[in-house]
Amino acid sequence: MLLILGSPVLFAQMMNAAMDDQATAGEQWDNRFDVERFLYGTEPVEFLKDNVHRLAKGKALVLAAGEGRNAVWLAGQGYEVTAMDASPIGLEKATALAAQRGVTISTEVGDLQHGYDMGEAEYDLITDFYYHDMAMIPAVMRALKPGGMFVLQNFSIDQLETNRFGPKNPDYLAKPNELLRQLEGYRILHYEDTVVNLDEGMHQGPGAVIRLIVVKEAVQ
Repeated sequence: MLLILGSPVLFAQMMNAAMDDQATAGEQWDNRFDVERFLYGTEPVEFLKDNVHRLAKGKALVLAAGEGRNAVWLAGQGYEVTAMDASPIGLEKATALAAQRGVTISTEVGDLQHGYDMGEAEYDLITDFYYHDMAMIPAVMRALKPGGMFVLQNFSIDQLETNRFGPKNPDYLAKPNELLRQLEGYRILHYEDTVVNLDEGMHQGPGAVIRLIVVKEAVQ
């Protein structure tokens, strides 16, 4: 028999934490996205918007697309977009946002932590915003066509001391120069390790981020 002493509120918090530990990534994000509002807004990441003129055009894969703000915006720029995420509810909201904006996106439910198949030489552009997983980088580069581009903005380890939002587990935060080491041999068009002011729904205020644009093009 398990006896837990304390308040009912504490007991509920402990039970919810245990359920979160057991839930899949999709279930956890479904719980978060199952609200009327868009948690991170409906406008794209500013770094994407500011640099779209530099990016390869054509077929795009938006990883960890969430509620679709970046995928829908890219579709509006003429890309053929596939939005993937672990959350079916997030992707339903993405499809609704696309219809509202008069564009079309394809959606795929997948879990990047469990080997989502991106294919090989499939995409001209792959994006990754606020999902840090160094293990997926080789698969991303394989999935790009020659000359294709990977664009990324993720929270850095400095976010732990910069603001309240973002992951609290250091495993989910980018470390200094680790992406540069992982992508050695490819052409790096842009790299920043900086603090920017974010205005993205639940992301409000200073954010410590890593920003990257890399081309699938070998360099010496």
